[in-house]
Amino acid sequence: MTNNDKQQELKTIDSENFRDMIIAALNWLQQQKSFIDSLNVFPVPDGDTGTNMFLTFKEAAAALENNDSNSCSDLAQSLSKGALMGARGNSGVILSQLIRGFSQSLKGKKKIRAKDLAQALNKASEVAYHGVLKPVEGTILTVAREAAEQALKTVEDTKDIFALMEATIEEAEESLARTPELLDVLKEAEVVDAGGQGYVSILKGMLRGLKGEEIDYEAAKKELRTQKSTVAEDIKFTYCTQLLIEVDTRNKKIDRMISKIKHDMQSYGDSIMVVGDDDIIKIHVHTNHPGVLLEYGLKKGKVFDIKIDNMKKQNIEKVEREKDSDFDHSEFHFEDQTKTEAEESEAEIVESDEKELEAKDNGDEVIEVSKNTAIISVANGEGIINILKELGVDFVIEGGQSMNPSTNDFVQAVEKMNIDNIIILPNNKNIISAAKQVSEVSNKNIAIIETKSIPQAVSALMVYDDQLSPEELKKEMEAEIEYVKTLEITQAVKDSKVNGMEIKEGDYIGLCDGDIIVTAEEIEETVISLLDKTNEAEELVTIYYGEQITKEEAEKLKEKMQEKYDFDEIEAYEGGQPLYPYIISLE
Repeated sequence: MTNNDKQQELKTIDSENFRDMIIAALNWLQQQKSFIDSLNVFPVPDGDTGTNMFLTFKEAAAALENNDSNSCSDLAQSLSKGALMGARGNSGVILSQLIRGFSQSLKGKKKIRAKDLAQALNKASEVAYHGVLKPVEGTILTVAREAAEQALKTVEDTKDIFALMEATIEEAEESLARTPELLDVLKEAEVVDAGGQGYVSILKGMLRGLKGEEIDYEAAKKELRTQKSTVAEDIKFTYCTQLLIEVDTRNKKIDRMISKIKHDMQSYGDSIMVVGDDDIIKIHVHTNHPGVLLEYGLKKGKVFDIKIDNMKKQNIEKVEREKDSDFDHSEFHFEDQTKTEAEESEAEIVESDEKELEAKDNGDEVIEVSKNTAIISVANGEGIINILKELGVDFVIEGGQSMNPSTNDFVQAVEKMNIDNIIILPNNKNIISAAKQVSEVSNKNIAIIETKSIPQAVSALMVYDDQLSPEELKKEMEAEIEYVKTLEITQAVKDSKVNGMEIKEGDYIGLCDGDIIVTAEEIEETVISLLDKTNEAEELVTIYYGEQITKEEAEKLKEKMQEKYDFDEIEAYEGGQPLYPYIISLE
């Protein structure tokens, strides 16, 4: 069948079509993820919807690489398992449930007809709705349901999969456009639902893949040949820089040093990779100032094996060479991008290093826990991590805002434990769903305390009693978190309208238990204004100050709070958390 014939009508989807459909959907979602991120209603630096959906779908699609079956049923099962393990954030978990339902409906089907596809889309919607405790209309759930309803109607009149998908996508787009009518927060922010937009992008990508659009190698080859002078201009950071640092670990653990360096590297460039073992740390970063990076390394220890490549120069040379060479189809696989030789070689080197270190860290490692119930927590910031460990946390998964751990991250931590009773503290509302899915793939006794902040986790840990059964302990810890109020200060990542407030990018915003309450241009003004609106005769105040706040600044704020408010006790601790200068607990 020629490509033109294929685009006129399609009666069945075979395993090859299925793979094309999924890979194309992934590529299209990748191209759309930044736009989807921009639709997030709240301007906080959170685990963005588009990014979480892409990472989840990427894990799902990657699962197909190890499955050479010619059955769509088998491929769908692998897709579902990959999505379950890779789910990140609420949007990623809902997407994994959509894929789960899609897979369940296709069980036993070697090929997929139009009717099968419509039923699979409908089953996807049903399973996703059942997977959410309190489904909200005006979200991805609505878009998926209304699109599926249209698919079931359309398939009554046609057996053509192209016609079915086109009608389904048209309804999905109309449903998406209606989401602001169903959710006031969307209407106020003047955006459509981000998750719904992500689902529409996946459907569009699927159709592109079935039509062969996303894997049109000749068109890609032609486009590549015309890039010549523009490819290099698109490279934001010129120098691919890597170095090894021999560090002194007598006073600091290597993983803590690596975590700190990763945070510091954010201001140097992108494509950041930091790995290490024993007393050697390897840094890889794309930057415009390699000299400054070397100075940074010298402050940390002895620098050696320095490698600096000019990616713009190499990219131009590569494009020139490719004008007369055969096009490599492998460049347009899961991540449709042209890479410089420096990027390709460095990626291979660093990936090899990471795998080697990961094997050492995760291989057969067992975490010995000498109590009846172990605790796993999510946190970011050296100070906060240390505090949680001092309070009894046995393993910390580094993550949180903008770094949502996947279900697989939790599963790996759970399986390392030498005991079966485990409590998980997610400490972020966008991580709870991924943590809950652990029970589906682990035989251990897992309990989730739905902590949405670090102060709630600290409060829960204060009542930990190892003499209690896991069920009793869960009840005690859940009761305790009701008594703590969490205040957070961060900066807006975009202009927005929230709760009647006009917020400009860069403004400070103050949140109380996740709701944006105040906004101001100065950080101290934001804290005081937030306290004025939320303080209800609480007695104990704990301040966790972030990586961009000095001890002196935190003490100054503490003194001002002591002068203005009648708190019994105010404590300040170095949290070291990124993105949030202050996290404040009120009890």
